Amino acid sequence: MLPGPKGDRRNSRQEIRTFSFRLRDIWDYCGPGTVVRVVVGDQPLPINQHGMFLKPRTTGAHTPADLRAKLESGYVLGQWGRLQLSKRLDTAWQQSVLALYQRVRGVLQAHGGYDAFVIYGTLLGAVRDGGYIGHDVDFDAAYVSRSRTGPEAADELIQIALALVEDGLRIEALPACLHIQDRDNPEHRIDLFHTFFDEAGLLRLPFGAAGSTDFHESQWAGTEEVALPGGTALAPRSPEGLLEHLYGADWRLSKPGFNWDLDRTSAAVDGRLSVEQRSKVYWADFYARTEYTTGSTFFEFVSDRPGTPGTVVDIGCGDGRDSCAFGATGSRVLGLDQSPVGIEHARRRAADLGLDRVEFRTCDVSRVEDLGAALDAVRDSAGAPTLFYLRFFLHAIRERVQVALLDAIDAHARPGDQLAAEFRTDRDADTSKVHPKHYRRFQNGPELVADLQRRGWTIEHQEERSGLSPYGEEDPVLMRVVARR
Repeated sequence: MLPGPKGDRRNSRQEIRTFSFRLRDIWDYCGPGTVVRVVVGDQPLPINQHGMFLKPRTTGAHTPADLRAKLESGYVLGQWGRLQLSKRLDTAWQQSVLALYQRVRGVLQAHGGYDAFVIYGTLLGAVRDGGYIGHDVDFDAAYVSRSRTGPEAADELIQIALALVEDGLRIEALPACLHIQDRDNPEHRIDLFHTFFDEAGLLRLPFGAAGSTDFHESQWAGTEEVALPGGTALAPRSPEGLLEHLYGADWRLSKPGFNWDLDRTSAAVDGRLSVEQRSKVYWADFYARTEYTTGSTFFEFVSDRPGTPGTVVDIGCGDGRDSCAFGATGSRVLGLDQSPVGIEHARRRAADLGLDRVEFRTCDVSRVEDLGAALDAVRDSAGAPTLFYLRFFLHAIRERVQVALLDAIDAHARPGDQLAAEFRTDRDADTSKVHPKHYRRFQNGPELVADLQRRGWTIEHQEERSGLSPYGEEDPVLMRVVARR
């Protein structure tokens, strides 16, 4: 995306507007001898930083004639620049997304009695074009929360996301919506947006709106079933006022170059999901579709060390991978994790393995009281030293949460207890990741070691390097620390 002009020159004689089209796939249909221009009517327009035309530097596998044939057969350039069959003609896509929408609609009805209705581009296409917008890439749905504040609406969206995960769907949480896919057919997706009316009765949208008018609760007339190519869906009754709020008074006109980052006029940012909330959904989705059958390399390292305590508190245990591995050696284990899905899988794994000395508890360590209660239970029942075990956890939490966590461990640790941690360091920040879509905080390893020493821990082992836990094509730079109180 190119930046707009400096200063406010719009609606003046010096007005300059920039807009962009994503044309990613056309470069496969042209070469250095091809001249690319932007023309409106008969008027060529300047291309920012290129003059009146540009020529590709490389030769594609196809020709402009091949591109013309594709376009004439119903293909269009989607909003991300990919050549795709128009959504108006793509019956397989239509049936797939409507089936997925109906599944999500059922979960919303069961969860809170909410109606999932079409919104944004899907609503615009249904009303303005009588179908879908050809260059769209997804299906947009929403619901109106009964919450009256942004944070409450965001909390509720997390619970809905977890219900969708439990239903077997694949979920990615973005700040203002959920990306939803069928695990068995991940090619297509729908987006689910949360909306709410605030205390003043105004519709608030965390994703935002591009209009200049308000939409009041008194204008909301509920939803009705409408026909769409490939099936039916719910749509707002009398949607014109909502569309004007979303896109402006000229919503009936096509807007080439429309871009939310530039055209958004308002957004309920207080209703957007925090990093912690999005991480909660990420890990619930991850544990629902990922299973390990053996302990980690860090478990093997810690377990093989002489003098490792026989009572283990696995903080951030996930699906119980290492908790069960410790349990199989005869250790008594308490696994803690904020993900209900992870804890459910962990309990099932322990039961299947007959590990009756391994227990699990849902616990958000950012809630100091919950963490303290869990650690109290271990301290009261353990008559021998305890191992506080943190694998791949410290880099998954905020610094303030880490400080509170270490404070809580300090308050419960007794002489002879151990702390073992493995985490990504700042030397790993720029390496490629197999799973890039979740929060990581890369910290300085020696600084954390020094902090532990200041807290009264004696460092028995420390190393920072790659090669400790390779995973697929990824070999992260990790810090391993083992300390004794």
